[in-house]
Amino acid sequence: MSWSFEINLKLETRNLKRMPLILNWRSASPDELACQTTQAIANGSLVVLPTEAGYVLAAEPASLSDPARPAGLPHSLNTFRLDGYFHAEEFFTRTRTTAAERVLASRIWPGPVGWVDDDLPFPAWVPAHGAIASVLAHYRAPLALFELRSSQAIELADLGERVGVAITDAATQSSSLTLIRPNESRWSIVREGSLSEADIREKLARKIVFVCTGNTCRSPMAEGLFKLRLAERLGCAVDKLPRHGFVISSAGLSAGSGDQATKDSIDVLREFGLDLTNHRSQPTSFDLISTADDLIVMTRGHLQSLMGSYPAFNGAVRLLCGMDGDLNDPIGRGPDVYRACASVVQNHVDRLICEMGLS
Repeated sequence: MSWSFEINLKLETRNLKRMPLILNWRSASPDELACQTTQAIANGSLVVLPTEAGYVLAAEPASLSDPARPAGLPHSLNTFRLDGYFHAEEFFTRTRTTAAERVLASRIWPGPVGWVDDDLPFPAWVPAHGAIASVLAHYRAPLALFELRSSQAIELADLGERVGVAITDAATQSSSLTLIRPNESRWSIVREGSLSEADIREKLARKIVFVCTGNTCRSPMAEGLFKLRLAERLGCAVDKLPRHGFVISSAGLSAGSGDQATKDSIDVLREFGLDLTNHRSQPTSFDLISTADDLIVMTRGHLQSLMGSYPAFNGAVRLLCGMDGDLNDPIGRGPDVYRACASVVQNHVDRLICEMGLS
């Protein structure tokens, strides 16, 4: 089941007898914003909040005479309720979940995905947008969140006088949540929204990141050869690895953004049947490192630099060459050195695949 709608919430105040407090997320103090918003909610008011899936109405669940719909909204405006949590652990205390489902939640949250549980009246959601996350963190309890569905633009005046606070964010765009129903180790899409099934599968995939210095020689060669050998073992094309549960990339501790692989890397990998011409370098980042299941570095120096820059890892960290030590940088040393480097990488790729339990 899929659906779409267009909504453009115009945060104007004409025709309102009581003026709501309007705060700009990009300029207001996050603490002040959270305090004023949560106070309004505690007093029984509705608040308008930006999310990664458009604007929503938020309310204290106990203040709703109709749990599925705030009072005073125009009949032409459809709403859909979710229960918003700051962290997945809050949700887990209210329902029974398996270990596999907890892993699923860690991959999709925070983000634009609602979780349908047949034992609960409303889907659960852990939003990613900083404004709503700060409010949920400050409130320290789940909130009723209402998606607003309309084929026309909605003005703040249309939402009634119960709106006490409205948070604006010019970057907020109309969208919708994807709803999924987990079932032990499986899940299905109930309603497709901003994330497709392919997007979710990519989020759930095992993320393997190769790290060197500039991301133009060693790590792209390692990424390419690892993809090739893993695809051969799985019996699929390299570009189908995400469908089989693997997202493999590379980065550099001192890399720029968008640099091509060196000419010698491209030429040597072509001898292995790989094309690196579309490779573009990327620097390591908190998001990349923190979400990786496996980090594979070229040298012990890279490992030390990673530990200094990113003190906490969620995934396993390995040296590409294992007990054989460091893989030296071939840059500027000619095709023969690159060819020898690629051969070393290829030899250790098979060992890594077995060591990581992928064979």
